[in-house]
Amino acid sequence: MKRNLAFNKTILSVIILNVAQVAILIGIMVFQYLRDASVFITFNSETISYITIVLISFLNTFINIKDIQRLGQINSKNDTLVQTLFQLEELNKTLRAQRHDFMNHLQVVYGLIELEEFSDTKDYIEKVYNDIQKVSRVMRTSNPAFNALLQAKVLAGEKRGIETRLTVNSRFDKIKIPTWEFCRVIGNIIDNAIYALENSQGNKYIEIILHEDIKYYYFTIKDNGSGMPQDIIDKIFETGFTTKGNKGEGMGLAITKETLLNYGGSINVRVDNGETIFEGQIPK
Repeated sequence: MKRNLAFNKTILSVIILNVAQVAILIGIMVFQYLRDASVFITFNSETISYITIVLISFLNTFINIKDIQRLGQINSKNDTLVQTLFQLEELNKTLRAQRHDFMNHLQVVYGLIELEEFSDTKDYIEKVYNDIQKVSRVMRTSNPAFNALLQAKVLAGEKRGIETRLTVNSRFDKIKIPTWEFCRVIGNIIDNAIYALENSQGNKYIEIILHEDIKYYYFTIKDNGSGMPQDIIDKIFETGFTTKGNKGEGMGLAITKETLLNYGGSINVRVDNGETIFEGQIPK
């Protein structure tokens, strides 16, 4: 957070300096014009000097703006990579803990069988199996970072009483979008689904479906929140539009759509029987 604030301050400082530079230059030119208008009427060396300074100033401003945009992209990529690394570390800890406990589980099961406590054995195995399934179901793509993201979102949902249903029928092993951008795309949509369900009552769930055909990779992310009004659906991918009030910036879904379009993909949203459904596709 502190690094982001420092980065934003740096960008603001560069913008202010460029604006000040142009303003000072215009001020000097206006002053010179008021003092001696003939300088701008007669095409001489002094006029050429002013024109050169103006062109250099505007070129410098343009280059700085492009650099700022590039820095923004790098900063966003770095933030996503840092978050992905953290998620990978958490997934690795979970896998190591399961491996560490495996022998203990076998010993407990063996002891229960020796004591002929078959009912307790069955209950114990079911509990261990369910714990292992929570991790193994997100380990089905060929991308470790994406697997870690799914695991993190599943846990985030569980903390809020949200069930996450995963159907993975593709390994997404030749996807064109770089890992960090694809994680940001899926992460943005799931985060919106979690937010939509936080204040809902009853059974809450998010369903994530990944599959492919000969031409495309597909993803579907749906939630059983209160549904999304049509007037919001029409604006959901617009830059700056948010339903989160002061908690949102209105950039997540706009970036999601822009990223997919940049790689020839697409995304749409619809409501069906109270479910909000995001559907996207990415060409192979």
